[in-house]
Amino acid sequence: MKKTAKTALKGTGDVARPKKQSAAAERPGAWHLARTETERRLSDFEFRLERLAQAYYRWKAACLSAVCDVPLTGDDVAVLNVVRMGDEPKRLSEVGQLLNRVDVPNLQYATRKLVRAGLIETEGSSSRKETRYRATATGHSVTEAYAALRGATLPPMLEAVEGWVAKSETASLHLDLISSLYAQAAQVAITRRHQPES
Repeated sequence: MKKTAKTALKGTGDVARPKKQSAAAERPGAWHLARTETERRLSDFEFRLERLAQAYYRWKAACLSAVCDVPLTGDDVAVLNVVRMGDEPKRLSEVGQLLNRVDVPNLQYATRKLVRAGLIETEGSSSRKETRYRATATGHSVTEAYAALRGATLPPMLEAVEGWVAKSETASLHLDLISSLYAQAAQVAITRRHQPES
C-alpha cells in the first residue's frame, strides 16, 4: 500500500513542512538541485566535496586504527590531532574554532571518549568553559605513530601526481574562498528563516 509523504512523516515526531519559496521553473526530469547550469556545476562540486570528506574521514580512522586499538571515528581523530597541535592545552571552544565546528555536544562526546581511552586529559578549572585538554603520554605516542604512518603513506602518492604542489596551493585558496561563501550563505539562510512570510 502506497504512503504519501505526509502519511509517511506522520507519527515520527517532527513533521517536515516545506517553507514557501519563490517558484522556479524546473525542467521535466531535471534533478531538484540542478535546475540551472550554475546549480549543476555547484551540485557536481558538492558531490565531489562529499566524497572527498567521506574518503578523508575514513582514511583518518583507518590510519589511527593501524597504530592504536581504540576504535575512533575520523571526527575523533580530528579532535585528537587538534588537541595535540602545538603541544598546547586547548579549551573545547578553541578546538571547535580550529575545526570550524559549532556542534558542541558532539565535540564534548568526542573529548569524553578520548579521555576514557587515555589519549587526552583535562587540566585547569572545574568550570566546563575553562577546562583545557592536552594529549597524555599515550596520546603523544599514538599521534606520533599516526604521523609516521601518514608520512609513509600519503606523501609518496601525492608526489607521484604531476604538478601536485602548484595544484594543492591553488586548491587550498579556492577551498578557503568557498568555505567563506558557505558561511555567508548560511547567514543569509538563517536571516531568511526569521523573516515574516509575505
